[in-house]
Amino acid sequence: MEPINVRLPRKVIERVDDIASKNGLTRSEVLRQALTIYLSLLESVGDISGIRGLKIKPAEIGATRRKGLLLLHLKNRQVIALGATSCGGIGEKPGDVLKMDGRTLGRIMARTALIKVIVVGATPIALVCNLSVEFDPSGIEIFGGIRDEARKIGGVEILEGHTEENFKTRETGLGIVVVGIVEEDRLKIGRIRPGDIVLAVGKPHVGREVLEKGIIGLETALRLSRSESVHELLPVGSGGIRWAIGELERLYGLRVEVREGLKVDVGRSCGPSSVLLAMVSEEEVDRVVRGIEEDVEVIGRVL
Repeated sequence: MEPINVRLPRKVIERVDDIASKNGLTRSEVLRQALTIYLSLLESVGDISGIRGLKIKPAEIGATRRKGLLLLHLKNRQVIALGATSCGGIGEKPGDVLKMDGRTLGRIMARTALIKVIVVGATPIALVCNLSVEFDPSGIEIFGGIRDEARKIGGVEILEGHTEENFKTRETGLGIVVVGIVEEDRLKIGRIRPGDIVLAVGKPHVGREVLEKGIIGLETALRLSRSESVHELLPVGSGGIRWAIGELERLYGLRVEVREGLKVDVGRSCGPSSVLLAMVSEEEVDRVVRGIEEDVEVIGRVL
């Protein structure tokens, strides 16, 4: 046998040492056996599944749609989530209404599309972006911002799509699609229960306010999506909180009792998803909101 050097995260090494201790093995023996089993599985994949078993017919794919989100339900109980967003008139071009540097624009728009996939429990695996501006210098800056934001999650493959090289443009425009994947039983949709408390995480911001006051971060969206106490999440965009609540009522045939005297303006645009509605078990509200840096307000209760 030949020795090899492998770098592993500390948590993995701790798990290996724990298994070794429980089974009276050395660290090397655990790693060698794990690698041997893994290689055997990889070599057997073709025999186990077969190419025919991997084929999926269009008729076998179910689809669920929401604003800016498409869920494709596969026969193997996996779901492919596609989240889309776009913007125009925001950037550094002469005709742009709101002036914003390309890197910041890329970060904000990537975050908006990523959140649409994250909130349903899916793991983002790919991002595609097309621009209506030239690659150099505008595209370079925008793509750089997109990469910065996607790096916060890790494991997201980025396709820097088409740019406009035939004509000189006077306004900035872009479209982003994020692809994610989740097991059907982990999908965070349709889990709202009577008695759930509706929280507004973040504040309605649009236009220059997004730059000056900030918006909800990917880290917060990830944390909420991974909590079992959070039954469902809904990003709120230009329609505002009142519209989003109406969407919930329409989708599930339920009613949300909205509190009076709210601090947040439920009719105001939330721009690039600056607010998340979170439906949470009443007894878990305090634990869920603990540590969240953004503003949180109880909007109402599901009846």
